[in-house]
Amino acid sequence: MEGTLIGVFGSNPALKSTFLSSIGKKSETEGIVVYQRNEGGKKYSFLDDATFPDKIQGYSRIASISDYALYMYPQEAKLVPSDGELAVLLDSFGLEGRVELMDSSIPDFSGILSASFKGLKLSSYEIEQRDSKSSLIDLSRVVIRSNYPAESTLIYIDRAFNVKGVGLVVLGFVLSGTISIHDKLRLLPSESGKVAEVKGIQVSDEDQEAAGRGIRVGLSLKNVELKDFAKVSWMDDGSIRTSTDTEFEFNQSKYYKQSTVDRDLHLEANGEFLVSRIVQGNSPTSRIAKLGSAIPVWDGMPVCVMDLNSKPLRIVGGGRVKT
Repeated sequence: MEGTLIGVFGSNPALKSTFLSSIGKKSETEGIVVYQRNEGGKKYSFLDDATFPDKIQGYSRIASISDYALYMYPQEAKLVPSDGELAVLLDSFGLEGRVELMDSSIPDFSGILSASFKGLKLSSYEIEQRDSKSSLIDLSRVVIRSNYPAESTLIYIDRAFNVKGVGLVVLGFVLSGTISIHDKLRLLPSESGKVAEVKGIQVSDEDQEAAGRGIRVGLSLKNVELKDFAKVSWMDDGSIRTSTDTEFEFNQSKYYKQSTVDRDLHLEANGEFLVSRIVQGNSPTSRIAKLGSAIPVWDGMPVCVMDLNSKPLRIVGGGRVKT
């Protein structure tokens, strides 16, 4: 079983809610909001954030793990500054996607889109005009993100808790590879080198023997305790390199004018929002993020740098890891 993770981005909560309710079934409301849809034997997870624009962390997390983006263009072209911030976020991650235009009679919309987000990836997204009451959606052109380590298993963990009669359970997204019952998974970051064994897998509350990339999973684990997950964000099969000094080729947003060298900023990487010291890299266009704990890294891994003290734009720019 494999799936696709689709981020749903927009500044209007009501518009997003109308869209998501029409095309999927809400399965989670805590943290990342998840809607599920099964089509053609494949599971699609639509991810939304309820804290934007007050906070950017939720959407940066979603952008960092999504395969594809759907951007909800405001009705009657009433853009607000937060729409621009989302466009810069999608551009920083280089995320492929399309624009959803609902119940709109805007003429020559492609020209408006191009002018609104000139120079950003969002300006070239394809456009789907739709009726807000329709449950139909074309998923045939949704692309799968290709810059994960194809031969390795990596799971982003966003919740961990104990369940009576079951034991420790974690919820997460399979970003690459496949997990099966009895697999041994390394906790990351982990100074103790702890390894968990998978004793059960659930997808949408149904037991499974295995789950592939792009699937939202619940895993029951043994050989570990809840306290072991206090600072854990990922699990892997032990094959992915980890590093505290992450160098990346950096493309600073033209809308962010401050220096990025020798500053404490935040790095978004594979679902986790990390405090980091940004220093000059080994080339004029690269930077190094010095982190408090070792994170999984690989060549070409997308990252985004953020400045939470900057208004109105908190996105500094994006990059690709160099190993």
